[in-house]
Amino acid sequence: MNIVLVRVDDRLIHGQILESWIPFIKAECVVVANDALAGDQFQRAILSMAIPDRIKIRIVTVEETRVLTGDPELSGLSGLVIVSSLLDAYRLWKADVEYRVLNIGNMKGLETSRQISFSVWLSDEDEDMIREMISQGLAVNLQSVPREREIDIRTIIDMGKSWS
Repeated sequence: MNIVLVRVDDRLIHGQILESWIPFIKAECVVVANDALAGDQFQRAILSMAIPDRIKIRIVTVEETRVLTGDPELSGLSGLVIVSSLLDAYRLWKADVEYRVLNIGNMKGLETSRQISFSVWLSDEDEDMIREMISQGLAVNLQSVPREREIDIRTIIDMGKSWS
């Protein structure tokens, strides 16, 4: 599987994924990397039914995502990986799951988070993870749907720390 995009979206699979992102990146496979969901057979069945039959779907733990790149059934397919948190995207990156673009689409805030867009809230820890990933060459952007302008996250978060 060739990962075209990793998207952080705490809603996981929903209309924007089905109607916008899958066609835009021409995804032939969708991977939901979520530890809790991977262990919930009922929720897995519901999410799987939302994906058209022509698209392969895998709902796995974050750790299991790494081995999917070698799955013969997914070989040569373009893939969209969806995680529910920035921490999970960071865990994928630290586990050497190869991807070049991280899209942050929807993240709920905590009391310690600050709102950086209509649908994205970041904590200091989130910003530190973003800085680390960017310093190693990962492109990180904000974009709810493909028809909206892509925003490089470096133009939004505090630039007090230097970028490599």
